[in-house]
Amino acid sequence: MEIKSGIAVSPGIAIADALILDSEEIRIPQRYVSKGDVESEILRFEQAVEDSNKILEEEIKRLEGEVEIHARILSVHKDLAADPALHSEIQQSIRDKSYTAAHAVSRVMNRYVRKLQESGSPLLMERIHDLQDVEKMLLSTLLGKRIETLSNLGSEVAVIAHNLTPAQTAKLDPRKVMGFATDLGGKTSHTAIMARALGIPAVVGIDDISTTVIGGDRLIIDGYRGLVIIDPDDSQIEEYQDRAEEMKRISLHLRSQAALPAETIDGHGIEVHANIELPGEVDSAVEWGAAGIGLYRTEFIHLQAPESGEEVHLEHYKTVIKSLNGLPLTIRTLDLGGDKLPEGSLEEENPFLGCRSIRWCLANPKPFRAQIRAILRSGLHGPVRMMLPMITTIPELDRSLQIIDEVSEDLRKEDIDFDENIPVGVMVEVPSLALIASHVAHRVSFLSVGSNDLVQYTLAVDRGNEQVADLYDPLHPAVLQLISTLIKVGEDHDIRVCLCGEMASESVHLPLLVGLGLREFSITPQLIPEVKQVIRHLVDYEVRDLAARCMDMSDGESIARELRFWALENLPGVASRLI
Repeated sequence: MEIKSGIAVSPGIAIADALILDSEEIRIPQRYVSKGDVESEILRFEQAVEDSNKILEEEIKRLEGEVEIHARILSVHKDLAADPALHSEIQQSIRDKSYTAAHAVSRVMNRYVRKLQESGSPLLMERIHDLQDVEKMLLSTLLGKRIETLSNLGSEVAVIAHNLTPAQTAKLDPRKVMGFATDLGGKTSHTAIMARALGIPAVVGIDDISTTVIGGDRLIIDGYRGLVIIDPDDSQIEEYQDRAEEMKRISLHLRSQAALPAETIDGHGIEVHANIELPGEVDSAVEWGAAGIGLYRTEFIHLQAPESGEEVHLEHYKTVIKSLNGLPLTIRTLDLGGDKLPEGSLEEENPFLGCRSIRWCLANPKPFRAQIRAILRSGLHGPVRMMLPMITTIPELDRSLQIIDEVSEDLRKEDIDFDENIPVGVMVEVPSLALIASHVAHRVSFLSVGSNDLVQYTLAVDRGNEQVADLYDPLHPAVLQLISTLIKVGEDHDIRVCLCGEMASESVHLPLLVGLGLREFSITPQLIPEVKQVIRHLVDYEVRDLAARCMDMSDGESIARELRFWALENLPGVASRLI
């Protein structure tokens, strides 16, 4: 048994066998054999080596003189597969520990990979892919028709990977993938956001989880405390099964209250909207009590189908609008770049400070204009708002608004019906825009504080980098000052200000945010009942006093401590269990 600690990014508890992604990508269904079957298992391994060598020899002969470089690579694989020291270790593992041949291959090869990683030698590290290719070849030969990959899972698994992109995460099937853990990542990375949206327990930033866990290992993923337990004993499994049942009971209780209003004790109404990635999430968002969709991340339409145009976007939007049945929908224009790279994109040294979001849209006007057309047309089917992401300058905003006007004029000329009065707002994600918000407010209909990126850009902390995760602090006084400034601008210009991001998902932050004057939030759907429950325990004048005290403090740690103490005294049975 081994316990690995990382960053909890999606709540829940998963108990399942491991599937290693981007390494073996093959699930090993059985790890042990009886003592009486050990010798026959060794023979199975030797036969797999022999069969693999025959396959490689045939491929090498076929490629020689045609694709010489591929033939040389396969020759390296053949030499590795035939290495006597490797054979000896694998055979010894089968003999001493009663491992199946497949499990012994995976465990020994993983040990070799870790040694190469720890060497720090670029030359040796180049051999890692060769080892992994040989491992896959031997496993494929050993498992034959029983091979399971992520796309054809026959049973529940816990996915382990070095990293998962948002696009990969979006493809995970919550019915089969019980949880996942990765070496890389941070709490507000888009992969983490996707995990919460899918309801998959997840822990990231564990550094070496992908080379510590072997395919088939029994795992417990604790998405509350950020732990992964490898090969837990029976008592641990029982304890976590009990915890999972208790959390399920709490979730059901909260869900039963989903329809209750989000209103403070003294009658101040708060709107709690949902963030979604895909149309299929809308029904559950409504069930969880969302007052509408405050953020529809449309880039996943583009990532899944890069050639998707106006009609594809329009059909997606109409599906969402129909499911909302009159509730409002805020559609964010494509926020590509950063960790959501479109197919064929050039790699940038620092993609989060490069051609992402509105910059990508202005540099790629064809998909941008097609999306705007779809949004304007979708407004005929229900209440829709359009939101422009990561605007940093007034000229950027003016150019974007000009394109919207041009697209509107094109639709008129083509005699295509559309909503002439769709509200257009901006997502405030960088300090530059927050500081000139008074110049923005008269140009737009609403402001949405993108807290995830606002924290990242204010504090110069990569929100997907586990090495600086402790510096990512949404309660930093500079962040709070920017949010407070935006609320004041909204009040002065009589426009709506919403906070959209993971900051509002933390129950302990809510008294401060409401105390600052925020009256609209947009968060992960599953967390809406909990957030609404906290709001129903607040008194406006009390949280305004709390906010005033916090705004006088000089560091995020002091503010966090003040909020914890306040919650323990004022939110019994609600926020206290989350602290």
